Amino acid sequence: MKYLIAVVLMLLSSISFAQKPSKAQMEADRKKMAEAQKQLEAKKAAMSPEARKNFEDMMEKMGANKAMQNAQQGLNDNAKGNMNVMVRNTDPNIVPDKISEFKIPGTPQTKPQLTAYLTPIFAEADKRIKPESKSAVKSLLNKGEKTGKYAMIFWANNELDKALYLLLNACITNPDDMVSLNNLGSLLTISGYAHKSLPVLLYAQKLLPGSSTVLNNTGQALLSLGNVDKAKGLLLSAVAKDSTNSQAYRSLALIAKKQGDKPLCAGYLQKAIAHGGATTQNINLLQQVSPTADKSAMYKAIRNNFKRFYKDHSITKRFVIPPIPNSYENAVSVYPEVNGFFRNLDATINEAKKTGAQLQKEYGKQLTDNMSKRMAQVQQIVANAGKPGAAKMVKDLKAGFTNPFMAQASIMLNAIDNPQYSVSYISRMKKETANTKQGIEELKQGLKTDFDDKIDALVKEKSKLDDGEGKGAANDRAVQIEKELCELKTARQNKWLEKSAEINNQYIRNMEDLMNQRLQEYLFWNTIVMQSMQDPTPVNYQAYAGYLNDLNGFRSLFPFYVDGGLSKPCGDYLKPDNNTKGKIQQWEREHCEVDFGFDAKVFGGKMNCEGFSVYGSIPAGEFSYSRSYDPVTWETTGHSFTAKAGKDKEFEIGKLGGKIGASVETTIQFDGNMNPVDLIVTGSAEAEIKGPMGGGVSADLGSVTVSVNSGFNSSGPGFTPFGSNFLK
Repeated sequence: MKYLIAVVLMLLSSISFAQKPSKAQMEADRKKMAEAQKQLEAKKAAMSPEARKNFEDMMEKMGANKAMQNAQQGLNDNAKGNMNVMVRNTDPNIVPDKISEFKIPGTPQTKPQLTAYLTPIFAEADKRIKPESKSAVKSLLNKGEKTGKYAMIFWANNELDKALYLLLNACITNPDDMVSLNNLGSLLTISGYAHKSLPVLLYAQKLLPGSSTVLNNTGQALLSLGNVDKAKGLLLSAVAKDSTNSQAYRSLALIAKKQGDKPLCAGYLQKAIAHGGATTQNINLLQQVSPTADKSAMYKAIRNNFKRFYKDHSITKRFVIPPIPNSYENAVSVYPEVNGFFRNLDATINEAKKTGAQLQKEYGKQLTDNMSKRMAQVQQIVANAGKPGAAKMVKDLKAGFTNPFMAQASIMLNAIDNPQYSVSYISRMKKETANTKQGIEELKQGLKTDFDDKIDALVKEKSKLDDGEGKGAANDRAVQIEKELCELKTARQNKWLEKSAEINNQYIRNMEDLMNQRLQEYLFWNTIVMQSMQDPTPVNYQAYAGYLNDLNGFRSLFPFYVDGGLSKPCGDYLKPDNNTKGKIQQWEREHCEVDFGFDAKVFGGKMNCEGFSVYGSIPAGEFSYSRSYDPVTWETTGHSFTAKAGKDKEFEIGKLGGKIGASVETTIQFDGNMNPVDLIVTGSAEAEIKGPMGGGVSADLGSVTVSVNSGFNSSGPGFTPFGSNFLK
């Protein structure tokens, strides 16, 4: 089902009704479509006849076949009257092959020159912006720095036409507003106008030569124009100034890829991901250039950011493996307690199987219901392809499968038991097992030298004695050998029990710690991945049951559970207890494993199964964004976006109601999937974010602001359908 929906989304997201692309672009798209169809046919060929029929029936029912026909028609530039022409998707991982032929204006040297440069750009934007957008921001113009701050509210809401309009006005009316200049240059670049942004960014860089933010954004503009060498130098300077600049690391990775250096590309990507750039694009590219490399540094960085939010579970406290006895006498003494522990564990595991089966049954029904809702959404999208609002419907459907931490969660779930990661739990557990096995083997070798060889020699000697009636000397020697064997075997058992208990108890403690951490980590990230699609409790419960089964595996290390039971070498036996009945220990099934908040100097947030929110809080203001979930279906139920400082002033921001005061202090930029990708903070000289999203953003922009670090636009300069009808 997920694969089918992905196929439909891939096709629909490619269909547009904009300007017809070139023949070369159309040919490239036809090849991509042919490859996609080839993969689809390969999937179907691998299915059983029954599964294939069900799949094809579902394709027809959901309208996927019609969508593919529309896509194919859209790629036929020879069809008479064809209006369904597909727009070529820009590959976000491709650096331009050559330097752009666009003429780059000279860098302004003075404030009047800067104003003169920006004025005609503003006039062009004034012509192109939609009348309703222009009307919505009319009252926010000509307010100096405030206008630039208002612009960032619209940027955060992905209303880029309004953001550009306000930023241009802010920079013209107040050329000293370095923050708005930087943000204007950044917005122009990512929107496809790097040739227009470069003079602005170079002007800002001249006044702020030590700013990592401005260095990065200038490098991104040069990269968009194909000037790789100059861009690389500035990006390296940016990460030298700020070692957590994930956007600069990503672009350096793309440059390394273009130059054929896959190891360097992978290294930069890992740094980008570790410092907050855990995007699907970065993750997929890393897998492409380095599919088998140990990515432990990236994994550790994300874990260190989030591990303080992992939840402990009461069951891990109630089922702590008791110590292995280190002598026969100790074994006799603790046997009732230890045996009772494992009987309780058996009873609890059996009960967990029953509960898990019931949860799985409920899970299957809920999954079917949710998939039916998704199918209805897809059918609606297919039926409205090409009509107003269709693109938003696709976007909303995609958003329903994600949340702000989905990318990090995918990395962590993939890494937990991935042997390619030296610090993954499976790798660490294998190392513990190998070390313990080596310790036991060394103990056995020592026992062989000190005891086993001597015991074997005595047994061999005894077998050759001609003892019996009338064989006094031989009989005496036989008795003596039996005594020596008893002493040797007793001493051997004492040493074995003592030393093996020491080795195995340490092994169990280490493994229990790893297993507990693994359970916490898995439940945390699995909940984040699943909560936008499904109640994660049934899957989480299976992980809990697996934890208990793993604990049960340590039973074999206890001496009285070995074959034949535990006995003294000279005759005493530990009698098995078959009367003790286990008591069930219920697992407190938390509905949600995610409940965390984070606090930093200027930034904080909250995430649980009721929703996700972020907020900034500094002396002069507060910002918050929240996303709510339906606790049954885990579908997004609403968004809210507010900003306030001092006395509130009401004004309209798009379709969202908002409040803004005398000065906007903090805002968050979200990408298309609502992943927080950047922080804009004003009013703090050393503002810095340190939170679970990883890394930090800090720059000295006149000692007042942390501002936008943005990536390059690989489509090159020109008008693009970026964001909310940008300049269209």
